[in-house]
Amino acid sequence: MIRKLAMRYMPLYSLLVAALSCLLLIHNVAVAAEPRQLEWNELVPADWEPAGLFEEFAGITDIDDGDPVAEKIMNRIREVWDSAPLVESLDGLRVKIPGYGVPLDGDAERVQSFLLVPYFGACIHTPPPPRNQIVLVTMKADGVPLDDAFGALWITGTLKVEPADTEYGHAGYTLVADKAEVFAY
Repeated sequence: MIRKLAMRYMPLYSLLVAALSCLLLIHNVAVAAEPRQLEWNELVPADWEPAGLFEEFAGITDIDDGDPVAEKIMNRIREVWDSAPLVESLDGLRVKIPGYGVPLDGDAERVQSFLLVPYFGACIHTPPPPRNQIVLVTMKADGVPLDDAFGALWITGTLKVEPADTEYGHAGYTLVADKAEVFAY
């Protein structure tokens, strides 16, 4: 009797198992498609302590602009910032990260590529941030409206640990973005 019941309901049981498997697969794909929200400190290796790299300048408190020591300090900062270590485990992740845009390429209405930095004006001052705090963003679609590109943005896309040199700084990461949203305060 049990064997007859098992044979009778086996196709229904198999269909139910297949349906549940499909639902789990769809759920896992949906969860995997959600971007990981990144904080800027996650782009910096936890063990990187750049302050120790400037010990030779400890105690200097007053320097004039033309002073050769000021030039030596700026050169040392550039050297350390341009070789700042990157977090290799972030390569290939789909992420969402906030930041400020520094437009590089576009037209009078839209920006196609820009640097994303953690604070306003970061790349127009000297020195720009370390390369592990600069992301070169390339938009997949229409780009970002020019008025929005200078403000705070949320950028979503695929992050690559791929350094790039630009006129405004050395980016340690590149991001192919499929979405840019104005950051609402």
